Amino acid sequence: MEYMDLLSRLGVASSHPGGFKATQKLLDKALEQGDLRILEVGCGTGKTACYLAGQGFRVTALDRHPLMLEKAKKRAEKEGITDIEWIQGDVQELPFDNESFDVVYAESVTIFTDIPKSLEEYYRVLKPGGRLIDREIVLYSEIPEPSRQEIMDFFKFDKIPSVDEWLVDLRQAGFQCERPKLDEFRSHEHAIDPSEIQELDLTVLFDPEIGLGIMKYADLVLAQEPYFRVGDFIAWKTRGRVMRNHNIHKDEG
Repeated sequence: MEYMDLLSRLGVASSHPGGFKATQKLLDKALEQGDLRILEVGCGTGKTACYLAGQGFRVTALDRHPLMLEKAKKRAEKEGITDIEWIQGDVQELPFDNESFDVVYAESVTIFTDIPKSLEEYYRVLKPGGRLIDREIVLYSEIPEPSRQEIMDFFKFDKIPSVDEWLVDLRQAGFQCERPKLDEFRSHEHAIDPSEIQELDLTVLFDPEIGLGIMKYADLVLAQEPYFRVGDFIAWKTRGRVMRNHNIHKDEG
C-alpha cells in the first residue's frame, strides 16, 4: 500500500512532523490578518483549511486524493464552514490562473512531488509579493544503505533535500527565502494533540495491509529520525521572473 493511500484510509488530520500544534505556531509566525486569498496544497482531511477559513481568510484547498477531499468536505460541513473551494488536482500542474493567490501553504507535501516543478507552480499562481509557507522534511545527515533506498521507495521520494538544497530549489524557482531554523523530527514542543488521534478511522486497523503499512512507516522513519530535521520555509515571490503561459483545466472535487 502506498503511503498516501495509508494516510487517506486512516484519515490522518496532520501527518506532517509536529502535527497541528506546529501548524498553528507556523501560521502565527508567518501570517498577518487581512483579506488574503490562500491556496493550501495537499489539504488532506481539511483541518488546516478549516482553521484558516475560521480565521477569516479566503481559502482554496487542493488535494489529488478523492478520499481525502471527501473527508475534508465532511469536516467543513461538521464545523459549519461553507466557503472553502475544494479542488481535486495535482500540485505539479495547479489548475489556477497566474497570480491568483496571496499565499500558498503546504505541510510536508512538496517533498512527495517533483520539487522544482511544484515550486515553479507555486511561484506561478502567487501574486507579485506573495509568499509561500512550506513546512518540509530536511535531510540532516546521510542515511546509511539499505535504509535510505527503502525510505525512497516507500514514500516515492525523488530526493530528500538538505536545507541548502531546499534553498537552492526555492531560489531557482524565483523565491527569496531566509535560512530556516530546524526543528527536531519529533519535538516535545509540538507533541501530537490527543484530538488528532481521536479523529482517526481506527476501524481500518482490522485490514492487515494497513497494519503492515504502519509498521513499515515506524521501521523506516521513526527508527531513522536522527537523520531528519524539519524546516519552516517562508519564501517571497520576486517580481523579476517571467512566468510561462498556462492553460487551465479545473477538476473540481
